[in-house]
Amino acid sequence: MLYQECPAPPGLRPFATQLWFVQTVPRARYEKILPGPSAHLILNLSDPYRLITPSGDGNGYTATEVSTGFYSGLQRSYLVSENPDRIFNVGARLTPFGLSAFTSRPPSEFQGKVVDAQGVLPGLTDLRPRLLQADPQEAFAVLGGFLERSLRPERRLDPRTARAVETLAREDVEIGRLAAGLNISRSTLERIMMRDCGFTAKAYSDVCRFFRFVNAAAAMPEGSVPGRDLLALADYYDQPHLIRAFRRFSGFTPTEYLRVVQSYGAEYATFVPLEQVSSLA
Repeated sequence: MLYQECPAPPGLRPFATQLWFVQTVPRARYEKILPGPSAHLILNLSDPYRLITPSGDGNGYTATEVSTGFYSGLQRSYLVSENPDRIFNVGARLTPFGLSAFTSRPPSEFQGKVVDAQGVLPGLTDLRPRLLQADPQEAFAVLGGFLERSLRPERRLDPRTARAVETLAREDVEIGRLAAGLNISRSTLERIMMRDCGFTAKAYSDVCRFFRFVNAAAAMPEGSVPGRDLLALADYYDQPHLIRAFRRFSGFTPTEYLRVVQSYGAEYATFVPLEQVSSLA
Protein backbone atom coordinates (compact mmCIF):
# COMPACT_ATOMS: atom_id res chain seq x y z
CA MET A 1 0.00 0.00 0.00
CA LEU A 2 1.12 3.53 -0.78
CA TYR A 3 -0.66 5.95 1.52
CA GLN A 4 0.44 9.50 2.25
CA GLU A 5 -1.25 12.54 3.68
CA CYS A 6 -0.27 16.12 4.34
CA PRO A 7 -1.85 19.08 6.16
CA ALA A 8 -4.23 21.11 4.06
CA PRO A 9 -2.75 24.38 2.76
CA PRO A 10 -3.24 27.25 5.23
CA GLY A 11 -5.73 28.92 2.92
CA LEU A 12 -8.08 25.93 3.22
CA ARG A 13 -8.09 25.70 7.00
CA PRO A 14 -10.14 25.14 9.06
CA PHE A 15 -12.54 23.91 6.37
CA ALA A 16 -10.12 21.21 5.17
CA THR A 17 -7.65 19.52 7.51
CA GLN A 18 -5.69 17.10 5.34
CA LEU A 19 -5.06 15.97 1.78
CA TRP A 20 -4.47 12.28 1.22
CA PHE A 21 -3.30 9.90 -1.51
CA VAL A 22 -3.76 6.12 -1.69
CA GLN A 23 -2.71 3.46 -4.19
CA THR A 24 -3.25 -0.12 -3.15
CA VAL A 25 -4.48 -3.56 -4.09
CA PRO A 26 -7.51 -4.20 -1.85
CA ARG A 27 -7.22 -6.93 0.76
CA ALA A 28 -10.71 -8.22 -0.06
CA ARG A 29 -13.45 -7.79 -2.62
CA TYR A 30 -15.48 -5.64 -0.25
CA GLU A 31 -14.58 -3.05 2.35
CA LYS A 32 -16.77 -1.82 5.18
CA ILE A 33 -16.17 1.89 5.79
CA LEU A 34 -17.08 2.90 9.33
CA PRO A 35 -18.32 6.37 10.34
CA GLY A 36 -15.84 9.04 11.38
CA PRO A 37 -15.75 12.72 12.36
CA SER A 38 -14.80 14.04 8.90
CA ALA A 39 -16.32 14.42 5.47
CA HIS A 40 -14.33 13.59 2.34
CA LEU A 41 -14.01 15.01 -1.16
CA ILE A 42 -12.58 12.24 -3.32
CA LEU A 43 -11.27 11.90 -6.86
CA ASN A 44 -11.30 8.29 -8.00
CA LEU A 45 -8.41 7.55 -10.39
CA SER A 46 -8.99 3.81 -10.64
CA ASP A 47 -11.75 1.82 -12.31
CA PRO A 48 -15.31 2.39 -11.08
CA TYR A 49 -16.49 0.54 -8.02
CA ARG A 50 -19.83 0.11 -6.34
CA LEU A 51 -20.69 1.95 -3.17
CA ILE A 52 -23.25 0.00 -1.19
CA THR A 53 -25.32 1.51 1.61
CA PRO A 54 -27.68 -0.26 4.03
CA SER A 55 -31.28 0.78 3.60
CA GLY A 56 -32.87 2.88 6.32
CA ASP A 57 -35.24 0.09 7.39
CA GLY A 58 -32.39 -2.40 7.81
CA ASN A 59 -33.69 -4.65 5.03
CA GLY A 60 -31.22 -4.84 2.18
CA TYR A 61 -28.90 -2.40 0.43
CA THR A 62 -28.77 0.14 -2.34
CA ALA A 63 -25.76 0.34 -4.69
CA THR A 64 -24.32 3.25 -6.65
CA GLU A 65 -21.44 3.12 -9.11
CA VAL A 66 -18.62 5.51 -8.28
CA SER A 67 -16.61 6.45 -11.35
CA THR A 68 -14.81 9.79 -10.95
CA GLY A 69 -15.32 12.36 -8.18
CA PHE A 70 -17.65 12.24 -5.21
CA TYR A 71 -18.34 13.89 -1.88
CA SER A 72 -19.00 11.70 1.15
CA GLY A 73 -20.76 13.62 3.90
CA LEU A 74 -20.71 12.65 7.55
CA GLN A 75 -22.19 9.19 7.98
CA ARG A 76 -24.14 7.74 10.88
CA SER A 77 -23.83 4.19 9.63
CA TYR A 78 -21.32 2.14 7.69
CA LEU A 79 -20.88 2.03 3.93
CA VAL A 80 -19.65 -0.93 1.91
CA SER A 81 -17.53 -0.57 -1.22
CA GLU A 82 -17.14 -3.29 -3.82
CA ASN A 83 -13.58 -2.63 -4.84
CA PRO A 84 -11.93 -2.62 -8.26
CA ASP A 85 -8.75 -4.64 -8.73
CA ARG A 86 -6.69 -1.57 -7.79
CA ILE A 87 -7.64 1.44 -5.67
CA PHE A 88 -6.21 4.83 -6.59
CA ASN A 89 -7.78 7.85 -4.90
CA VAL A 90 -6.76 11.40 -4.06
CA GLY A 91 -8.88 13.30 -1.58
CA ALA A 92 -9.37 16.02 0.98
CA ARG A 93 -10.54 15.48 4.53
CA LEU A 94 -13.05 18.19 5.42
CA THR A 95 -14.46 19.29 8.75
CA PRO A 96 -18.22 18.85 9.18
CA PHE A 97 -18.71 22.49 8.17
CA GLY A 98 -16.03 22.34 5.46
CA LEU A 99 -18.30 22.11 2.45
CA SER A 100 -19.71 25.54 3.24
CA ALA A 101 -16.42 27.03 2.02
CA PHE A 102 -17.18 25.77 -1.50
CA THR A 103 -20.96 25.85 -1.94
CA SER A 104 -23.93 27.79 -0.59
CA ARG A 105 -26.09 24.66 -0.51
CA PRO A 106 -27.05 23.68 3.07
CA PRO A 107 -24.92 20.91 4.61
CA SER A 108 -28.02 18.97 5.62
CA GLU A 109 -28.43 18.06 1.92
CA PHE A 110 -25.27 15.98 2.04
CA GLN A 111 -24.91 14.43 5.47
CA GLY A 112 -25.40 10.69 5.43
CA LYS A 113 -25.03 10.68 1.65
CA VAL A 114 -22.45 10.14 -1.06
CA VAL A 115 -23.01 12.41 -4.06
CA ASP A 116 -21.33 13.14 -7.38
CA ALA A 117 -18.75 15.87 -6.93
CA GLN A 118 -19.57 17.70 -10.15
CA GLY A 119 -22.86 18.85 -8.66
CA VAL A 120 -21.09 20.13 -5.56
CA LEU A 121 -17.73 21.32 -6.82
CA PRO A 122 -17.72 21.72 -10.61
CA GLY A 123 -14.36 21.14 -12.22
CA LEU A 124 -13.01 18.59 -9.74
CA THR A 125 -13.24 15.69 -12.15
CA ASP A 126 -11.42 17.74 -14.79
CA LEU A 127 -8.28 17.19 -12.69
CA ARG A 128 -8.31 13.48 -13.40
CA PRO A 129 -6.00 13.44 -16.48
CA ARG A 130 -3.41 15.51 -14.58
CA LEU A 131 -3.35 13.09 -11.66
CA LEU A 132 -3.26 9.68 -13.32
CA GLN A 133 0.56 9.65 -13.35
CA ALA A 134 1.11 11.98 -10.38
CA ASP A 135 3.07 11.11 -7.27
CA PRO A 136 1.63 12.16 -3.88
CA GLN A 137 3.33 15.56 -3.75
CA GLU A 138 2.24 16.44 -7.27
CA ALA A 139 -1.29 15.31 -6.50
CA PHE A 140 -1.43 17.41 -3.33
CA ALA A 141 -0.27 20.48 -5.22
CA VAL A 142 -2.89 20.02 -7.95
CA LEU A 143 -5.81 19.25 -5.63
CA GLY A 144 -4.85 21.86 -3.03
CA GLY A 145 -4.50 24.55 -5.67
CA PHE A 146 -7.86 23.68 -7.19
CA LEU A 147 -9.60 23.80 -3.82
CA GLU A 148 -8.04 27.16 -2.93
CA ARG A 149 -9.25 28.60 -6.23
CA SER A 150 -12.72 27.18 -5.53
CA LEU A 151 -13.21 28.88 -2.14
CA ARG A 152 -16.27 31.11 -1.95
CA PRO A 153 -15.31 34.75 -1.24
CA GLU A 154 -18.31 35.10 1.07
CA ARG A 155 -17.52 32.01 3.16
CA ARG A 156 -18.12 32.50 6.88
CA LEU A 157 -17.47 30.39 9.95
CA ASP A 158 -19.15 30.73 13.31
CA PRO A 159 -16.33 30.33 15.87
CA ARG A 160 -18.75 28.59 18.22
CA THR A 161 -19.29 25.86 15.65
CA ALA A 162 -15.56 25.45 15.14
CA ARG A 163 -14.92 25.15 18.88
CA ALA A 164 -17.76 22.68 19.37
CA VAL A 165 -16.55 20.45 16.51
CA GLU A 166 -12.95 20.53 17.73
CA THR A 167 -13.96 19.68 21.29
CA LEU A 168 -16.34 16.85 20.41
CA ALA A 169 -13.82 15.26 18.04
CA ARG A 170 -11.26 15.20 20.86
CA GLU A 171 -13.28 14.12 23.91
CA ASP A 172 -16.65 13.05 25.22
CA VAL A 173 -18.35 16.14 26.65
CA GLU A 174 -21.93 16.47 27.86
CA ILE A 175 -23.69 18.74 25.37
CA GLY A 176 -25.14 21.06 28.01
CA ARG A 177 -21.70 21.57 29.54
CA LEU A 178 -20.19 22.22 26.13
CA ALA A 179 -22.86 24.83 25.41
CA ALA A 180 -22.27 26.50 28.76
CA GLY A 181 -18.57 26.73 27.97
CA LEU A 182 -19.50 28.56 24.77
CA ASN A 183 -21.84 30.90 26.72
CA ILE A 184 -24.90 29.72 24.80
CA SER A 185 -27.86 27.50 25.57
CA ARG A 186 -27.98 23.86 24.56
CA SER A 187 -30.76 24.59 22.08
CA THR A 188 -28.68 27.34 20.47
CA LEU A 189 -25.71 25.00 20.16
CA GLU A 190 -27.86 22.34 18.51
CA ARG A 191 -29.31 24.96 16.15
CA ILE A 192 -25.97 26.32 14.97
CA MET A 193 -24.51 22.82 14.58
CA MET A 194 -27.46 21.82 12.42
CA ARG A 195 -27.16 25.03 10.42
CA ASP A 196 -23.40 24.77 9.83
CA CYS A 197 -22.83 21.01 9.84
CA GLY A 198 -26.15 19.38 9.06
CA PHE A 199 -25.77 17.37 12.30
CA THR A 200 -26.81 18.09 15.85
CA ALA A 201 -24.05 18.30 18.44
CA LYS A 202 -25.40 15.12 20.06
CA ALA A 203 -25.32 13.19 16.78
CA TYR A 204 -21.79 14.37 16.05
CA SER A 205 -20.68 13.49 19.58
CA ASP A 206 -22.01 9.94 19.12
CA VAL A 207 -20.03 9.48 15.88
CA CYS A 208 -16.84 10.85 17.42
CA ARG A 209 -17.18 8.62 20.48
CA PHE A 210 -17.57 5.56 18.28
CA PHE A 211 -14.61 6.58 16.11
CA ARG A 212 -12.29 6.99 19.10
CA PHE A 213 -13.42 3.69 20.51
CA VAL A 214 -13.11 1.66 17.32
CA ASN A 215 -9.55 2.85 16.72
CA ALA A 216 -8.58 2.01 20.31
CA ALA A 217 -10.23 -1.40 20.01
CA ALA A 218 -8.40 -2.17 16.76
CA ALA A 219 -5.08 -1.46 18.50
CA MET A 220 -5.73 -4.00 21.27
CA PRO A 221 -3.25 -6.90 21.36
CA GLU A 222 -4.11 -9.98 19.34
CA GLY A 223 -6.20 -12.38 21.40
CA SER A 224 -8.06 -9.64 23.27
CA VAL A 225 -11.74 -10.33 23.83
CA PRO A 226 -14.73 -8.09 24.54
CA GLY A 227 -15.53 -7.51 28.18
CA ARG A 228 -14.45 -5.14 30.91
CA ASP A 229 -11.17 -4.25 29.18
CA LEU A 230 -12.96 -3.38 25.96
CA LEU A 231 -15.62 -1.36 27.73
CA ALA A 232 -12.91 0.57 29.59
CA LEU A 233 -11.70 1.94 26.26
CA ALA A 234 -15.00 3.65 25.54
CA ASP A 235 -17.14 6.42 26.89
CA TYR A 236 -20.18 4.15 27.14
CA TYR A 237 -22.35 3.57 30.17
CA ASP A 238 -22.41 -0.21 30.12
CA GLN A 239 -21.82 -3.18 27.89
CA PRO A 240 -25.37 -3.37 26.41
CA HIS A 241 -25.11 0.34 25.50
CA LEU A 242 -21.74 -0.32 23.84
CA ILE A 243 -23.03 -3.31 21.87
CA ARG A 244 -26.12 -1.40 20.62
CA ALA A 245 -24.04 1.59 19.53
CA PHE A 246 -21.42 -0.61 17.92
CA ARG A 247 -24.01 -2.55 15.95
CA ARG A 248 -25.73 0.67 14.82
CA PHE A 249 -22.55 2.28 13.53
CA SER A 250 -20.68 -0.72 12.17
CA GLY A 251 -23.06 -3.62 11.60
CA PHE A 252 -20.72 -5.72 13.78
CA THR A 253 -20.87 -6.82 17.36
CA PRO A 254 -17.63 -5.97 19.19
CA THR A 255 -16.71 -9.68 19.12
CA GLU A 256 -17.21 -9.91 15.37
CA TYR A 257 -15.27 -6.70 14.78
CA LEU A 258 -12.27 -7.77 16.84
CA ARG A 259 -12.11 -11.13 15.10
CA VAL A 260 -12.06 -9.51 11.66
CA VAL A 261 -9.78 -6.55 12.34
CA GLN A 262 -7.23 -8.56 14.30
CA SER A 263 -6.84 -10.84 11.30
CA TYR A 264 -5.91 -7.86 9.09
CA GLY A 265 -4.26 -5.33 11.41
CA ALA A 266 -5.00 -2.05 13.18
CA GLU A 267 -4.46 -0.03 9.98
CA TYR A 268 -7.82 -1.44 8.85
CA ALA A 269 -9.67 -0.11 11.91
CA THR A 270 -12.24 1.89 9.95
CA PHE A 271 -11.78 0.35 6.49
CA VAL A 272 -12.56 -3.25 7.31
CA PRO A 273 -11.97 -5.88 4.58
CA LEU A 274 -14.89 -8.20 3.86
CA GLU A 275 -14.83 -11.27 1.66
CA GLN A 276 -18.57 -11.14 1.02
CA VAL A 277 -21.74 -9.26 1.81
CA SER A 278 -24.20 -12.06 2.28
CA SER A 279 -27.39 -9.95 2.26
CA LEU A 280 -26.80 -8.12 -1.01
CA ALA A 281 -29.84 -8.18 -3.27
